[in-house]
Amino acid sequence: MSVAGNRDLTILILTATALGVLDSLIPRPLPFMKIGLANVAAVIAVVKYGFLKTLELNLLRAFAVALITGLLATPSFLLSISGAAVSAVVMGLCIKALPDGLSIPGLSVAGAVASLWGQLIVAGLLLPGLPLQNIVLLLTLWGVISGAAVGLLAQKTMGRNRDSGALRKAEC
Repeated sequence: MSVAGNRDLTILILTATALGVLDSLIPRPLPFMKIGLANVAAVIAVVKYGFLKTLELNLLRAFAVALITGLLATPSFLLSISGAAVSAVVMGLCIKALPDGLSIPGLSVAGAVASLWGQLIVAGLLLPGLPLQNIVLLLTLWGVISGAAVGLLAQKTMGRNRDSGALRKAEC
């Protein structure tokens, strides 16, 4: 990766961290139901840099946000890091499997739903007997809604920056 590419990825990581901290301040009805603002950077990263750099971005962002918010070494951190990893994997697989057949909002929805399901699995492992089946449909719907909104924002950001040459599609 070039120096400019490293700089762009660093900016995406810092942006994702700032958006993640902001997102943590927004009240939510259930722990899993964040808007997912930090995922704007992840969607851009997976299109521009591919799976591995997106995984790096997501893990660094989850760690930094947990450190800033005081949630490091808590169950919330485990949920966040698992959702971040699963989201990057699924978006990376989508880019590989459907390079031209999935829109940016569609890619974001896949990542959001995967993140929520990954968090549900970890929550079930941490707290056996938790009635997660009662909220899986609600969280899936939330993932579709929030993922589409985040994807549209990422698409708009990419379109705005495309004119300046700041963002280019990576060889994934």
